[in-house]
Amino acid sequence: MPITGSVIIFLSLFLHLDNPKTPVWDGLKAVDWIGTVTVVGGTLMFLLGLQFGGVTYPWRSATVICLIVFGILMICLFIVHEWKFAKYPITPVRLFSKQSNIAAIGVCFFHGLVFMSASYYLPLYFQAVLGASPLLSGVYLLPWALSFSVTSYITGIVIKKTGKYLPLLYFGLVIMILGFGLFIDLPNSRSYAKVFLFQIFAGIGAGPIFNTPLVALQAMVEPRDIATATSTFFFMRILSAAISVVIGNVAFQNEMQKQQSTLVTALGPAVASEFSGGSAAANVRLLGNIPPDQQHVARTAFGQSLKIMWIMYVALAGVTLVAGLFMVHKNLSTQHVAAKTGLKAEEENRKQDMAKIQTGGGTKDLEKA
Repeated sequence: MPITGSVIIFLSLFLHLDNPKTPVWDGLKAVDWIGTVTVVGGTLMFLLGLQFGGVTYPWRSATVICLIVFGILMICLFIVHEWKFAKYPITPVRLFSKQSNIAAIGVCFFHGLVFMSASYYLPLYFQAVLGASPLLSGVYLLPWALSFSVTSYITGIVIKKTGKYLPLLYFGLVIMILGFGLFIDLPNSRSYAKVFLFQIFAGIGAGPIFNTPLVALQAMVEPRDIATATSTFFFMRILSAAISVVIGNVAFQNEMQKQQSTLVTALGPAVASEFSGGSAAANVRLLGNIPPDQQHVARTAFGQSLKIMWIMYVALAGVTLVAGLFMVHKNLSTQHVAAKTGLKAEEENRKQDMAKIQTGGGTKDLEKA
């Protein structure tokens, strides 16, 4: 909260935009309320369905099925509304008229899936497998956090100096795949050389992918669409991060469930039930209350389950690389182009788009509109 509050103060003092004032009522009428409700409602239902599945309710339960199905249906309605009916769409369909734009958003989405897994599940590995405390697990995570932060910052500088972004993207994607592949070999003992070096390697790969797809997307859209394209980009990143936690948890829980027979034999039914399915991650603290020989069995089960989960994320990193191959390079402009903002400018742009269609602009113009 202090950081966010400081940002608000700095923005109010130093960010000056030439944004014409719009009457409150006119502004409220111009908001795409149907699009907002459908995308937020659909996203929430879909994520809740994934979160509840196999934990709060069985996957075959009506609650889970309805949440997932109707969540997807709402998102489909959002797409149709933005395409056909929205006067001022939240996400104009013209953003997806170019292959490179779709690829850039795809890279953003799958990178978010992979990146979030390390930030969320490495602390679980530190606590469940290595026996670290919650505070110490945060310290152990520093090599990952520092490495991707530094490489992300360096990537921005290199792009500014050279105007090249695809080589950095491909470098990051390849290193990220190799780095997350190393996570599969994370040890069940405190081998700090492996634990820290694997994180640094993966972080060096993940860092460049923060900036490069966004630059590629912004380079391919018109100046008036940069803000919309950027918000769409970060929405996909936030959505992918939420989905990543859910699918990782599902994979981890399923593997822990497969370890139940071994855990029951070593720990007994009562104790083993505390580390089954959805209870496993929540009950990590209980590992310290059981005898050392039983701890070894339980921590090995955690390590094996996490290993299978890392394999899934390596596959997703490979999908990210495939998506990146469809991006194309565009020379970055060094000239500032001012775009008109405000409701009046939006209405002028909309009328221009409609005029192109009515005068026979063809399918290409229709897609852009």
